[in-house]
Amino acid sequence: MGMKSFFREIYLRRDLVRELVVRDLKVRYARSALGILWVFFSPLLTVAVFYLIFFLFLKVNTAEAPFILYLMTAVFTWRFFQDSLMCSVTSLVDNRNLVRESNFPHYLIPLSIVFSNAIIFMSSLVILLISVFVLKEFSVWVLFLPLVLSVHFIIVLGLSIISSVIYVRCRDLKYVLEALLLLLFYLTPAFYSISLVKNSFPRLLFEIYLYNPFTVILNLYRFTLLKGCYVVIHEDISLIASVLSIFVFALFVLCLALWYYKKYRLKINDYLSY
Repeated sequence: MGMKSFFREIYLRRDLVRELVVRDLKVRYARSALGILWVFFSPLLTVAVFYLIFFLFLKVNTAEAPFILYLMTAVFTWRFFQDSLMCSVTSLVDNRNLVRESNFPHYLIPLSIVFSNAIIFMSSLVILLISVFVLKEFSVWVLFLPLVLSVHFIIVLGLSIISSVIYVRCRDLKYVLEALLLLLFYLTPAFYSISLVKNSFPRLLFEIYLYNPFTVILNLYRFTLLKGCYVVIHEDISLIASVLSIFVFALFVLCLALWYYKKYRLKINDYLSY
């Protein structure tokens, strides 16, 4: 499947994608007392827990930005990635009746889930932008935020499609993914400064760490939102190299997802019959 036909199919099926997104959001908050308000409360509660543990108890400090903003950028962006992936991995199996009875590309199911999580993520970003403005940490590079969002979305979408297709053949993936995501979260500078990694790792390992795609995307969010973040670490990281590496990674992940889907798309319904 080519990338042109992939995006063309999404455009032609945009009404279906919209209905799937609305359905996902309604089902997600249907039986909760606070309903859609959990879009705001859930990420804020996560931030509050990490702030309590790492800042108030463990006295962690970050030179790049005020700790609360440093933490919010990590938690909000990671929640989008993690929630999208964990919901998408079982999405084809959870919607097996819809998939088998309908004539539309399977990847629209994980796509709709990523879209619904992107809507929730945008709500979190509004909170973050307000916080950045109130604390006077606003960066002029915020104009590039839509570009960072687009790259992040493509990476999440590609990985979500791949994981959803693998899961119909290998149901152990969900549990492997849970452990892997936990490891990746702690390997990204979510609540600790990059300088801590620099002082702990040999130079080669530190370079590898800096250009880990998940570290890069988080750094780019911080560079575009927090005015002093890049100034503090610009000697250790090349902005141009970071941007190029994440663009290449996003393109690779999307191409891999399309290739993998094309390879197994005719067998997906057979696996869903088990």
